[in-house]
Amino acid sequence: MYDVYERAWINDHLDLYNYAGSIGDADWQAELKERFLAREEDFRAMTAELLRQDLWRMFDQINVKMLELFGQMRDEKNRDREAELRERVWELKVMRVEIVRKIKSL
Repeated sequence: MYDVYERAWINDHLDLYNYAGSIGDADWQAELKERFLAREEDFRAMTAELLRQDLWRMFDQINVKMLELFGQMRDEKNRDREAELRERVWELKVMRVEIVRKIKSL
């Protein structure tokens, strides 16, 4: 998914670079060339930010699901079903910890 953004960015900057050359703006062309050569760091940062946003969305979805399960547990009379719900909540907690670990590693 992220490489789509990178390809679009590259195409746009190459178009701008060629346009700057066609109008004789060497300073702008040099600036575009520097930005183009530095793009790896820009894309690493952009990719990390997009990934961070995706991870936070996943974290929020897990929280919503956990709240739903807690509501079901509160109303559940069957002990076996309640144990299943508790197990599912535990699995979601583990997933949430893993997501936080990934967010912190970015």
